[in-house]
Amino acid sequence: MIRFEQVNDTHLDDITTIYNSYILNTTATFNILPLTMEEMKHIVYSGHQRFKSYAIFDQDVLVGYVLLARYKAREAYDKTAEVTVYLKTGCEGKGLGTQAIQFIEQLAVQLDFRALLAVICAENTESVHMFEKSSYFKCGHFREVGEKFGRLLDVVVYEKILSK
Repeated sequence: MIRFEQVNDTHLDDITTIYNSYILNTTATFNILPLTMEEMKHIVYSGHQRFKSYAIFDQDVLVGYVLLARYKAREAYDKTAEVTVYLKTGCEGKGLGTQAIQFIEQLAVQLDFRALLAVICAENTESVHMFEKSSYFKCGHFREVGEKFGRLLDVVVYEKILSK
């Protein structure tokens, strides 16, 4: 049974561990150095009521998190948010990410968002596929904008317009 719980301090250790695994082992994030729990707080606690973070639980085990984050801090973007999903290693491919996207989309509609964006390293084909499967369309491709592990990396942006 999958459930979502708004992130609180009791989740921070697990969430930081999950994210740091991606930092150290993948190009899914362009952070290079592992984060402290204090740094992770700034990511998951936006300080704004419309931008929320949720821990993903399978049974009683925290297996990931999903963020509805501010795209840009300008009023013209107030109806737009960025969606991010990170799963614990070994929990991929089980539909958890897709369920997290569906959950956060329902919340986004309630919070009066119009457009959701997913910003993904182009070689992260699993994430690209997950968002395409959730009816996101590719709306941008930035070439060689990040460098990690000695390689220049592309970033793609996927978008979904929410209906009410």
